[in-house]
Amino acid sequence: MSTDYDLVIVGAGMVGASLALALAQSGLRIAVIERVARDQESQPSYDDRGIALSLSSQRIFSAMDVWSRLATVANPIKKVHVSDKGHFGKVRMDAASLRLDALGYVVIARELGGVLLSSLKEYENIDLICPASILEFTNTDKQYSLSIEADGKRKELNSRLLVAADGTHSDIRAQLGIQASEVDYQQTAIVSNVTAEFSHENTAFERFTEHGPLAVLPLAEKRAVVVQTVAAEQAEYFLGLTDEHYIEEIVNRFGRRLGSLQRIGKRQAYSIVQVQSDQQVANRAVLLGNAAHTIHPNGAQGFNLCLRDVAGLAEQIQQARESDVDIGSQMVLDAYFLSRKADQATVSRLAHGMGKWFYNTSLPKSLLRNTAMTALDIFAPAKTHLIRRGMGLSGRQPLAVRQSVL
Repeated sequence: MSTDYDLVIVGAGMVGASLALALAQSGLRIAVIERVARDQESQPSYDDRGIALSLSSQRIFSAMDVWSRLATVANPIKKVHVSDKGHFGKVRMDAASLRLDALGYVVIARELGGVLLSSLKEYENIDLICPASILEFTNTDKQYSLSIEADGKRKELNSRLLVAADGTHSDIRAQLGIQASEVDYQQTAIVSNVTAEFSHENTAFERFTEHGPLAVLPLAEKRAVVVQTVAAEQAEYFLGLTDEHYIEEIVNRFGRRLGSLQRIGKRQAYSIVQVQSDQQVANRAVLLGNAAHTIHPNGAQGFNLCLRDVAGLAEQIQQARESDVDIGSQMVLDAYFLSRKADQATVSRLAHGMGKWFYNTSLPKSLLRNTAMTALDIFAPAKTHLIRRGMGLSGRQPLAVRQSVL
């Protein structure tokens, strides 16, 4: 294994692995360092969560030449139904009305990880170093020097660019001295897979309640992923319920659109926080994914936003390489952040705002939002704009997203 790389990516989760694949055919020498062993049972990025992929994400994965494999494990979202529990407002979206095959797709994180990690192994210019941890690093105007521990041995690596894709509580971000602001919503998302009595007809549901949103994402046959948001102090109570009583809680919030829920899988809990790094680029370093920004799961936009960041960074690096420009130069990194700043701000603001708007139970605001939802549902141009935003097609987007835009 050579110790000199053009690019070192810390983190082989969905974001880090995707960046490596986006640059796989660039000719760059890439190292991906992951502290968790390749056994997917112990990889927190690749658990049993259902990941909602927008149309922009499908296009980006197509550009990486991995969508044909993902398509075999992904279930299409042909319709979306948004409602407000106990109120009249609703918004309905249909792919057929826009002459699309799907508005998005749902894939289990573990299956997504299997495709990404197996694809990495096909490229000789990508070294997946796992399990390994960063001991320390230093940087100059020309490169990073990193000391890592792998296979019980200390190794030294050099890289022109360092990418931190190591999650919300990024160690690399801390070691770079970059601060981050945090909003704790005091909420927990409980994720489980269920089997329903009736077919979901490839419909994704999002139902807002006074306790938080409940999402139902369609999987193959009559299976679905249920993401239920509860107050943080109630999480242990919900996790401790029997399967029968937990299903009753879901039905109480969601209703019986899918009939009875007949089976439920293991429940997993995730704290909901918003984290925003004070800066996303530094001297020869980039923060990517949740290390750069972690947003509220409202609308399932988090990973899709991160994947558009991946495509944007890969595009800037590829352009720099073709122009014989140093890929770690500040000019390249600043151009990347400028290209992504507006999309990040819009999506983050929308996810945060939806939380405040829909959790408020005051009668005037409830009447206003339900009237707005009804108007949106019947006014086609506004609904189309909302759909485009949800699919990640609005505004300035990377080239991989702009292919055949509506």
